[in-house]
Amino acid sequence: MLKKTKKSKESVQGFTLVELIIIVAILGVLVAILAPAYTKYIEKSREATDLANAKSAYNELMINIAEKEEIPKPITFKLKQKISGWQSPLPISVGGASFNGTNTDNWVGTPGSNGTCVVSYDKNLGVIFTWSGGTEDVAARPTYKGDFGEKTIKYLKEAFSNRNEGTMQTNKAYYSGQTFQIDGKNYTTRVYYADSPVFKKALEGYTPKPASYDQSPFRNVENDYDHFTHQGFAYYTYGEDGSINMFTYVNENKVYQTTDEGKTWQDITPNEK
Repeated sequence: MLKKTKKSKESVQGFTLVELIIIVAILGVLVAILAPAYTKYIEKSREATDLANAKSAYNELMINIAEKEEIPKPITFKLKQKISGWQSPLPISVGGASFNGTNTDNWVGTPGSNGTCVVSYDKNLGVIFTWSGGTEDVAARPTYKGDFGEKTIKYLKEAFSNRNEGTMQTNKAYYSGQTFQIDGKNYTTRVYYADSPVFKKALEGYTPKPASYDQSPFRNVENDYDHFTHQGFAYYTYGEDGSINMFTYVNENKVYQTTDEGKTWQDITPNEK
């Protein structure tokens, strides 16, 4: 009985060290093969969510235009994507606008980690999708770091509570001598409240392009000519929570826009035809 028991124990053996190493190596190869496919699948799901949100924003803009018959405020949402660039095969289309690898007037930039999509409407161009966070579009549409500065952000924030009354509803709805920073450079200009009825009307049909202060759409309707403004002009709108929803700065060389209160600026200078 003792010998039989000993033989039974000897016949039960585990994996040897060499066999374990081989198994681990095989598992490593399988993970290396499957992980990229899984990551790509997850990223495609995130991209599909971003495109669905873009379509929802497009539909909302179209409803606002049909009901209110006026240019609606841009809609901005944060992207779910974590990898720069498009995962889906091109072309990609949303609401009549499409992207086939080249930026157009209606589709600008590429998505990426911590990026945003701004869905806006222009009377002449229609709906415009502006994506940020990607790296593939840096040469065509650079994105810069910046800062509004304490003075500018203070004035604009404080005016929110009075936006529907007094001078904020007239051709005096502006702040002169406002300084902000883009890509390490300081710019000083006059900033207009774009939702003032007078200035809102002046922007109808306007497409921002490089221009001087004297060439601004506000020049002929503003209350007072600023002889000391030499660095273009800017205009902005508010979000429902009092944030600066969109701030556009135009000078003789470039057009910049920020939707996060001056932290990042995108070059939206129109492509030359």
